[in-house]
Amino acid sequence: MQKDVVEQVLKHPKYEALVKGRTRASMIFFGLTLAIYAGFILTMAYLPDVFARPLGPNWTMSVGLFVGLMVVCSAVILIALYVYFSNKWFDPLLDEIVRDVE
Repeated sequence: MQKDVVEQVLKHPKYEALVKGRTRASMIFFGLTLAIYAGFILTMAYLPDVFARPLGPNWTMSVGLFVGLMVVCSAVILIALYVYFSNKWFDPLLDEIVRDVE
């Protein structure tokens, strides 16, 4: 019985749309995350003097620390956006597929 339900879900026309949408969203978020982290690491590797500078005159916080904090904040924001998109579009579509199969 369980195998039959799985086959029905895999054959459902909306399942293909769900998979395409989730894959597209995942790749977009992966690309953004990769660009942010790679930019941070490459800047740190090839231009370390940029990260060593203070943010402004008489500041003790360096550019590197500030950019590192922004990298962490961007990760939190991207995770929150993915959860929002998942709850808004992917979960209702999955619920609809499950209802159609049952």
